[in-house]
Formats: sequence, C-alpha cells, structure tokens
Amino acid sequence: MKRLLLALSVVAALHSAACSGGNNIVNPPPPAGKFSLSSLKGQYAFVTNGEVFASGAATATPLARTGSFTADGMGGITTGIEDAVEPGVLPNLAIPITGGSYTVNADGRGTLTLNVTSASGPSSINFGIVLTSTSDGLMIDETSTNAQASTGSGNFILQNAGSFTSPVLPVAASYVFDFSGVDGNLNPDSLVGEFSAGSGAITGGFEDANFNFSTTNGTIPPGTLTQDPLDASSLATFGRGTAQLAGESYVFYIVDSTRLRFISTGGGFMLSGDAVLQTSVPNSLNGDFTFLVAGSSINNGITRVGRFTVSGANLTKVLADTNTGGTFFPTNNVSATNISLDAANPGRGTLTFTDANFPNRPISFVFYLNSPTQGVIQETTGTNGVAESVSDGTIAAQSGGPFSTTNITGTYALNWSGLSSQQGGQFIDEEDLLAQATVTSLALSGTSDIFQFTAGAPQTGLALGGTIKINGDGSGGDGMRSTLSVIYNKSSGATVNSVIYFANPGLAFFANNTNTGTQRTVAGILKLQQ
Repeated sequence: MKRLLLALSVVAALHSAACSGGNNIVNPPPPAGKFSLSSLKGQYAFVTNGEVFASGAATATPLARTGSFTADGMGGITTGIEDAVEPGVLPNLAIPITGGSYTVNADGRGTLTLNVTSASGPSSINFGIVLTSTSDGLMIDETSTNAQASTGSGNFILQNAGSFTSPVLPVAASYVFDFSGVDGNLNPDSLVGEFSAGSGAITGGFEDANFNFSTTNGTIPPGTLTQDPLDASSLATFGRGTAQLAGESYVFYIVDSTRLRFISTGGGFMLSGDAVLQTSVPNSLNGDFTFLVAGSSINNGITRVGRFTVSGANLTKVLADTNTGGTFFPTNNVSATNISLDAANPGRGTLTFTDANFPNRPISFVFYLNSPTQGVIQETTGTNGVAESVSDGTIAAQSGGPFSTTNITGTYALNWSGLSSQQGGQFIDEEDLLAQATVTSLALSGTSDIFQFTAGAPQTGLALGGTIKINGDGSGGDGMRSTLSVIYNKSSGATVNSVIYFANPGLAFFANNTNTGTQRTVAGILKLQQ
C-alpha cells in the first residue's frame, strides 16, 4: 500500500513560448519578474515529504526532511542542519549542512543544493524552488545521484531568530497541528488537534488520530518542548529542539512564535507537519469555505476537494470532487448536512453530508480552526471507528469573489504531489511538480519541473501552458465547477486536467479529475507570488 504524500503550503513571460530550431522542443519563455539572488537571504525552515530510492533498492520508501538553511543573498548556503526520517529505521538526526549554493531567476524559479555530512559521508541534496515572496517559497526534492534518488513536495519559510528562546515559547498560547505520515509497516497515519504550550511545557490539548484506518480521539497529556540534550546549541542557532507530544518524540524547528515544524523521531513512525498559533476562534461559523484533503484509501491514493457555505448549524451549497485510485466522481446533491463546533475544545468542529449517489454512506470530517478563516481538516468517513481513508489537509474561508479574469491574474507558483503510473497498471510512482506561471486572461505560460521515479531523473525547465476556466461566479457556491488544465510539458503535450476551488484570488486548491494517458491521483495549490 502506498500513501499519497501531499505537502500543502501554509500557504514567466507574457508571451507564448517559441520552438527552437527544428528539434521539436518547446522552450520556456525567458524569465521575467522581480526576483534575484538577494531575494533569498536569511535563515529558512524547510520541509519536504516524499519518497526515496536508495542504491540497489527494489522499491521506494517514504522519506520526510525537516531542517534549516542559511542563504547569504549572493547564491551561497553558509550553514544549516537537517533531520531525515524514514519509517521503521533509526532516524538520521542533526545532519550538518556544511554549505551549498542556490540560484534564483527573475521569475522566482531556482535551484537549491545543500551539502550534508552524515554517517555515510558527505553528499548533496538538490531541490527545485519557486519563491512566493522573499519570506517563503515552494520546493520539490530533485536529488538524483548514484547513491539515491529522492523526491517530495514541501516549502520553506523565513525564520525569526528572536524566537529561538529558552524556555521555548515563553508566552502561553494554543497551537493547532496537522501531522501525517506512515508507521514502521508503511501504514498511513494522520494526527490533527490542538495543544496548549508555554515556557517549554505542553500543558494539554485534544487530538483526532487515524492510525491505519482506525480513528480515535481524546485528550493530550502534558509534554515538553526543550533544547536537544545531545545538541544544545542547535536551539539558539537554528531554532531546533526536541518535543514530547501525545506520547511521541519529535524534533521541532521554530519558524517564529506563530509556527513550529515537527518531525517524529521515535517508535518507527514517520510523522511531520506544522503547529500554528491559534489566534482566535469563533463561537459560531458563518460564510463560505473551501477545503482539500489527500491521503490513502484502502488500496490507492485519494483526494477530495470542495467547498461549502455555513451559517451557524446550517450547512448548504456543498460541492465536492473525489479522486480515488484514478477514478473520479463529483458530489453535486447532498442531504443530511450537519456542522457543529465543540464547546469543550475551542476551534474543533465536525461536519457531515450525504452524497445523493451514495445514500447509505455519510461523508464526515473533523476540523480545527487556528483562526476564523483557516485551519486543518481530517476526513473521518467510516463506521464504528473504521475509516474508509486516512486523509487530511487544509480548510480556508473563501473571500474576494466573484472570481474572474479580472482578479485571477498575475504570477503564481504551482505545486502538485501524488501518485502516478507512467506505464499503466497500478499506482507505483511518487509524482511531484513545481512550476511558475503567469496567468493572463486565464491562460497559463511559464516553466515547470517534474520528478517521477520511472522517468529516471527530474525533468527540469519544461515549457508550461494551460488554461483556467471559470464557471459561474468561480466559487462553486452556485453549483458550477471551475477547472484547471496544465500542459506541464508543451513539447510532448503532457496535460493534467483538474477541478479548482479558489479560497481567494491569491490561493486555490485543485485535484486532477481525468486520467487520459498517464494514470494519476494528484492534488496541489496555486499561490500568488508577492
């Protein structure tokens, strides 16, 4: 069984590409934009989630990376540290990043190479990057050497060294988290919840767990957030420490007082994700929301993307689209809708609806809001604690509509992740794509990188095209879906068609809804560059 590894972010030229001299290769347009080497300067906390093929291995295994690197603003990486975890084996912790290099094109696309030294000796790991601002960006692992090939999607965020304090998080506050991954037997796992912390202590909380299709929930016992006893200096230098949370051991990286990045280090589990400050939570919900979850069904990957309107206890205008194992089905008409907030655990809520096509199978979720407009969500569809999938993701309020060619315009970063089969048959391959695209009159033009293990090596610098089709007001609240068609390689015409839901003009969630040619189940985000 493979888990669909999806990294959601927390959140090109204006002319068409031309063909080069007679070789049928479509070149991307020359980069145009506002970015440069100096746009990446400072200390950044990064994460990727994907898979790795070690030298001589017959199959890929899941791999999560979390760490910190320092960019000098001139194309050099001066220092850093990384933790890499695979399920069922001892984690590779506190790996020194001894140097490296990076490039940034005017359009925000670039490369990042980190030189690392571990027990197996010195090596390099390589990434494709797209800046979404000078404070953050999206990335995919593009490492392909004789020793290993690894891929995975993720992001990086500028750290605030002023938050690297001891005790950790000196001001008491609550944090919402979403950790996902696999156990030592490669079974999929998901944890969502909230915890209270301050002065290096976790004082309690509540969580919903889905371990290998078995759902439970309950209180979080006291825990700790401290400096690493084996590497005490890493807290002040990189914001790195160790945590005990809900009975599991983690390494964490402080981004700032509002966000920490976690990766598990004990028990054979590979879990990673972020904890985000809970600023305020509503007493009741009102407005339009969109959501995206991704993970594993019993035999394949699954994605579910959609939207709904809520007013107190009333859940209406539900539209959802599901891709399970490459089979797509839309949800148009629903009944038995319900949404409620948990008075005992602020920010926690549940929602349920029944698809008219499957009247005996309610679809249900639990969510945790870190503000009135955003949070994390986990699917809980199933009966008697046995879930149909292990999937989680993001929920966000819709604003700024109606969406149209007037406000869906500018330069965007685009990332998708999931599973694909390049030779037909079973879903056997991790697939990660990263691109930068200019959207003009709802047409896309830009450049993409894509990594599929069966291709042997990452394909980089591909000319990208495509279109966004807005139907109705673009929100989906009128029952009309909008679509995204991405030609990620104009030379071959390789195209992925998706449904897309806009949270606002600067952020959209999408998941593929057709499987012409290559079979795949992928989902991702479209994020405006600032």
